[in-house]
Amino acid sequence: MPSPDREIVLSLISHTNVGKTALARTLLRRDVGEVADSAHVTVVPEAHTLIKADGITAKLWDTPGFGSNLAKLAKRLRTSKNPVGWILHQVWDRTRDKSLWCSQEAIRNVQTEADVVLYLVDASQPPETLRFVGLEVEIIEWIGKPVLVFLNQTGQPDSERDRANEEAWRQHFKNFEIVKHVGTLDAFTRCWTQEHLILEKTEDFVSEDQKPAARKLTDAWIERNMGIFGETVTSMAKWAKIALTDSEPLPQKDLTEKLRELVLRSERNRDLDEIQEAMYGRLAENTATAVNELISLHGLDGQTASTLAETSLEEFAVKRDIEEPLAATIGGAVSGLVGGLSADLFSGGMTFGGGAVIGMLLGGATTFALTRGYNLARSGQNQVRWTEAHFVTQVKFIIMLYLAVAHYGRGRGAWQDPINNPAHWETIVDTEIELNAKRLNELWKRGESASGSATLNQHLKKFFQQSLSNILGQLYPDSQSLFKRR
Repeated sequence: MPSPDREIVLSLISHTNVGKTALARTLLRRDVGEVADSAHVTVVPEAHTLIKADGITAKLWDTPGFGSNLAKLAKRLRTSKNPVGWILHQVWDRTRDKSLWCSQEAIRNVQTEADVVLYLVDASQPPETLRFVGLEVEIIEWIGKPVLVFLNQTGQPDSERDRANEEAWRQHFKNFEIVKHVGTLDAFTRCWTQEHLILEKTEDFVSEDQKPAARKLTDAWIERNMGIFGETVTSMAKWAKIALTDSEPLPQKDLTEKLRELVLRSERNRDLDEIQEAMYGRLAENTATAVNELISLHGLDGQTASTLAETSLEEFAVKRDIEEPLAATIGGAVSGLVGGLSADLFSGGMTFGGGAVIGMLLGGATTFALTRGYNLARSGQNQVRWTEAHFVTQVKFIIMLYLAVAHYGRGRGAWQDPINNPAHWETIVDTEIELNAKRLNELWKRGESASGSATLNQHLKKFFQQSLSNILGQLYPDSQSLFKRR
C-alpha cells in the first residue's frame, strides 16, 4: 500500500442515481462504470487513477449510492455505541437487500479508503426536500472524514444561480462540522476551469504529511488542463488564419456593366453565387474541423454534426434591402436585392461618402446572401475575401462554440451540437469583442497583406489566449489565477 505522502484517496459518494459515475467520467475523460437513469447501477466500489505526478497518485473511488431506506437504518445507528462498526459487520443479501448492501459498501469504502469524501447532491431540488441528505452526512460524520460537497444537476451554467444554490446548501449543512466546502461541479455542464478545486480544497483538509502531495497533484492537474488550453488556442488561431486569408477571384468582367445588368434585369449573378458557395463551403469545413479538434482535445467522444454547416449559414447569411444612396444613384429602389460583395469601383462615377466602396447586388433567390459578406482585395487581380465585420461575426461564433465544448461534461455522452447557449455567455463575448475592435481590425488588415502573413498566426494565438482567458475569468472568477500562470 502506498505511503500517505504518495497517494491521495477521494471517495465519490451520494444518494443513488444522483450522477456519481457521470461525474467520474467527466473528471477522468474516459468511460468508466455504467450510467443509467435508475437506482443502484453501481453496486461495487471501483477505483480509478485521477492523475499522477512525480510518483504521487490521486485515486478516485466511485461507490454505490446510498439506499432509499437509510432513514430506518439511521434510527438503528443512533442507538448504537459504535454505529459504523455495527453497520460494517452486518450481513445483507446483495440480491434481496440491494439498497442496504449498497449503503454498507459506500460506508465501508469511506471508512477504509478515503482521505477526503466528495459528496454529490442533486441541486435541481431545494435542500429541504431532500431529507435523506442530512442522514447520509450524519453517517459520514460518525466516520470522521472531511467532506467536500459538490452540487450536480444544476442545469445550464449560471454563476448567479450557482452562488445562490451554494449558499442555500451551506446553510443546510451549517450544523455539520465535517462539511468543509460547498461548491458546484456539474457532471454535465461544468467548465474545466472548476475541476482543480477538488484537489485544491483537498489540500486544506488532509494531514500535514499529505499536503505536499496534494499540492503537487493540484499543480499537475492545472498544468495538464492549461496545456489543453494552449492547444485549443493554437487550433482556433489556425481556424482564424484560414478565414482571414481565404479568397476567390472575381470574374474578369466590367463590374459597372454587371451592376447595371443586375438592377435593370433583376438577374441573378451566377458567377458570384458560385464564389459565395465556394467560400461558404470552405468556411463550414474549416469550422467543423476546428470544432472536432476542440472536442477531441477536451476528452469527448463524437464530432460536430453535419447540421453545424447549416447553422453557420443561418448565423452568417443575413439579407437586407439595397442601400438608399446606391438605389437613388442607379435609378430607384429595387426590392428583393441584398448586399453581399464590396468592390472598389473606379469607373462610372460610383463613389459614395468619399470612398470607393459600394455593395454589389445579388439576386434575392441566393441562399448564401450576406449583409457584410465579402470584400474586394486588390492583389494583382481582383479578389473577394470576407469583410472585417463578417470576420468578427465568425470569431464570435467560434468562441461561443468553444464555450459549449469547454462546458460539455463527458457524463452527457457523445458530443452534440448546442441548440442554444446561456444568454450571459453572449453578453460577455460581445463585450470582449467590442473591447478588441481595434485589435481585430489590425488582424483583418494583416490577413489582407501578404507581408503580414508570417506573423499572423502568432498574433491570432495571442488574441485568442487573452480573450478566452478574460471570458473564462469573468464566468469563473476563481479561475483567474490559472491564466496568470501562463
